[in-house]
Amino acid sequence: FPRYQIGESLSISCFRAMEVLGVKDKVEAHGFMRKNGSYYAWGDEEWDLPFSHLPGEDNHSWQVIRSEFDQILLEHAKSEGVEVHEGVSVKEVHFENGRASSATWFRTGDDSETGTVSFDIVVDASGRNGVLGNRQIKDRRFHDVFRNIAVWGYWKDTPPLDLGPEGAIAVFSRENGWFWDIP
Repeated sequence: FPRYQIGESLSISCFRAMEVLGVKDKVEAHGFMRKNGSYYAWGDEEWDLPFSHLPGEDNHSWQVIRSEFDQILLEHAKSEGVEVHEGVSVKEVHFENGRASSATWFRTGDDSETGTVSFDIVVDASGRNGVLGNRQIKDRRFHDVFRNIAVWGYWKDTPPLDLGPEGAIAVFSRENGWFWDIP
């Protein structure tokens, strides 16, 4: 950390989760671009969804730079007492009485340095790699409709789309796919 990931357009539903975790104010204070809604052009139809029509004061979200957002979440987790191990990869998760209880890790780039960590709760946040689901339990199921690809890029010095609410993500359909524009 911080590590590069493509940017993220956060759903407004993230607000409640961030409130529960106690990190919403830190994310708000960071100054990410405010997302006030979304715009859609799907087939022959066009519409926008302004979050200002939603009840409550927290009627926006953010377009975040993932490396910065992830760092905020990581530092917040540390401040809440989470034991964080950076620069390591999980080699194997160990089970006792049918539940995950510890993991063997190795230093990324130097597998001669290893260790074991015990825990009460484990979250497999390894994404598509799926340490538990793919490598150990082998119960991950893929659906053919979701086997697709995404191509992305960044453009500099381009004017923002003048569509939808300020800071909106814009989503467009085409005959053989769809694309989005995140400011």
